[in-house]
Amino acid sequence: MTVSESIRSHAGLISRGEVSPLKDVPFHGAADAPITRRVLAGGDLFPEAEKRVVAHEMRAVSAAAREYCEPHVHDCPEINILLSLDRLVYEITLGDEVYEVEAPASIYIPAGLVHSANVIEGSGFFVAIIETADYVAKPPPAQAS
Repeated sequence: MTVSESIRSHAGLISRGEVSPLKDVPFHGAADAPITRRVLAGGDLFPEAEKRVVAHEMRAVSAAAREYCEPHVHDCPEINILLSLDRLVYEITLGDEVYEVEAPASIYIPAGLVHSANVIEGSGFFVAIIETADYVAKPPPAQAS
């Protein structure tokens, strides 16, 4: 049984999200990124959820070193999820440690940890879940001399 279009009360709980260029995000536009970015929650999309959810889609990205995402920090925790039906590899920097991470994987980033994520190769999805609806990326704190 299908609910009549005229009496649907929960249609506003479904969204296809908004495609948004990564270069418009502070510390994420140092170079062209071979991805499509779709904001699924946060900002004007489901602000009551108090989360920012963004999916980055890669299709057949050839192997290369990339640095479109610069080191940055947030005032809230973040979870990154790598998913692929084939192969997807990312370079993940956490503090001063660099990891090559292959999907499927999840990465937890505590608030205040300097980090970056750049695709190396493959196809799939990088999903970022940030514990705030209003995403703010900040520069890393100045290095002590």
